[in-house]
Amino acid sequence: ATGKFGPAASRMFYTRAGLEQATRQVVADRRARRLRAAGASTLADLGCGLGADALAAARTGIRVYAVEADPLTAALAEANAQAAGLADLVTVECGDATAFDVTGVDAVFCDPARRRAGTGRRIFDPNSYSPSWDFVTGLAERVPRTVVKVAPGIDHALIPAGAEAEWVSVDGDLVEAALWCGELAELPRRATVVKERLPAAYQLTGTGTREAPVGPVRRFVYDPDPAVVRAHLVAELAADLDATLADPTIAYLYADTAQPTPYARCLEVTDMLPFSLKRLRALLRERRVGRVEILKRGSALEPERLRRDLRLTGDQPASLVLTRVAAAPTVLVCRPAA
Repeated sequence: ATGKFGPAASRMFYTRAGLEQATRQVVADRRARRLRAAGASTLADLGCGLGADALAAARTGIRVYAVEADPLTAALAEANAQAAGLADLVTVECGDATAFDVTGVDAVFCDPARRRAGTGRRIFDPNSYSPSWDFVTGLAERVPRTVVKVAPGIDHALIPAGAEAEWVSVDGDLVEAALWCGELAELPRRATVVKERLPAAYQLTGTGTREAPVGPVRRFVYDPDPAVVRAHLVAELAADLDATLADPTIAYLYADTAQPTPYARCLEVTDMLPFSLKRLRALLRERRVGRVEILKRGSALEPERLRRDLRLTGDQPASLVLTRVAAAPTVLVCRPAA
């Protein structure tokens, strides 16, 4: 809980499922500020869970009407509002989100349940969300400012026409996606990269339909942030870095120079070889490598098994990038870019 809510975690109440699905405070706060800046003054939070997003909205001065179907979770959301000193701005109702009258609010946030009742298993098909996907996507036709939280793995084909889809990562972890609908939609795709330790947030935007050029492996390899990859904005990042793909289906970018960017990690390639355990083991032994970080895209190899099979004994570190180049399994031996 502290990882999501910081010092406020000690004053809050939780269920295990509610905590797992709750929005991180840094993400909820950014969303609330954007809603407030767009003119929202009253918000219906449909499927409020433990109240993380409702509290964030209330902290900006938005009046929140929160609805939660589960009686225990609704009671804890109300307790969390009281503990945060926001009970005068947050009203929690235990009930059916689909029955709530949204005509009296100027914005809606909906976080449909994405776990199966009783089992806690994740739901990956939006058509199995609760409330239903048809209800969720229909909210935008009823309220001009509508935001829907969805799983980061959502199929782009399910994104409603005209909606802005945003993927958010925090310190390299992809944490959520959201659909900004109606007058909140500013552009087709957005990748928001939050560096909580700085703190700072960076946003890469585009259409999500561009294709990056393909070329050879070059001196530096960039591993894009997962928010950039899921937003289909690798081509936009490639243009910024003057980089190319070595395989059109794998999101590693290659360039002749290293440039600082918040949207990718950069490594310098020291060796490239077709994957062969024997050759790789010999090369690492020659370089006295004893510690390896293993990254992979487009490879079926299991990193921990490979680590064991390498039988490393040296005292030097290295990064191994397992990938494909021109459809051939390839390993890049790398070190941090200066």
